[in-house]
Amino acid sequence: MEKTKPHDDPVIYSARGKICGIYRPSPQNFLQGTLLTDDGLKIPAQITNEVATQLRANRDFLKVAQVWKCYPRINPPLVQLAKLKSAAQTIQDLKRKGVNRFRIVGQVASIKDQEVTILIKRNEAPPKGEELTFTLTLVGSLPSEALGQFWKLNVLRQGWNWTIESATFVALSPEEFKKERAKRKRVLSFRVSQKEFDALLTYAQKRGKNQTQIIRALIRRLPTYEPDPPENK
Repeated sequence: MEKTKPHDDPVIYSARGKICGIYRPSPQNFLQGTLLTDDGLKIPAQITNEVATQLRANRDFLKVAQVWKCYPRINPPLVQLAKLKSAAQTIQDLKRKGVNRFRIVGQVASIKDQEVTILIKRNEAPPKGEELTFTLTLVGSLPSEALGQFWKLNVLRQGWNWTIESATFVALSPEEFKKERAKRKRVLSFRVSQKEFDALLTYAQKRGKNQTQIIRALIRRLPTYEPDPPENK
């Protein structure tokens, strides 16, 4: 994925988790329908061809709530059901399986009041007609300096509220990274007289070396600066 991602950001974006519900395909298109969640929501849903094959082979999967690996979209609501995990059992089973918990890795697009908007980019070039980027609006807060930075967030779905439970800094924003890199660059300059330059040029020509090689050799020979010891009073 590192080699094929269509962006050069320093992260692999992620927006995935588990959700529990019964998938109801639409009469017109088996790959699109509605997910009836364990807490009573009706969410527009899409399934993959692999999942569709499983459901067609065993229609009982369409009658009982299942645990799904899914990719959420919040604006507008949509879940992409990518993998059928297992049949739902007790509430304790669902908690052990991490249902309604999601991991989000993305760039902080905005912070206001108790809302944080995260920008997600596709790590692979999407199929024709699908979006390259989308945003997720989460309930919670981050430090103001997080704006533009890359963060990893653990999120809990409660109804259609997606609440930040914990957040971890991942990387600086592209602008901050450029500034930090510029600070770390070491620039060394010094002046020489015309006479010194001519002597250097002649020396380089005699030795069959270019000016850059000679200058680098001279810099390596420059003494290291050490401060004078303090005077005894």
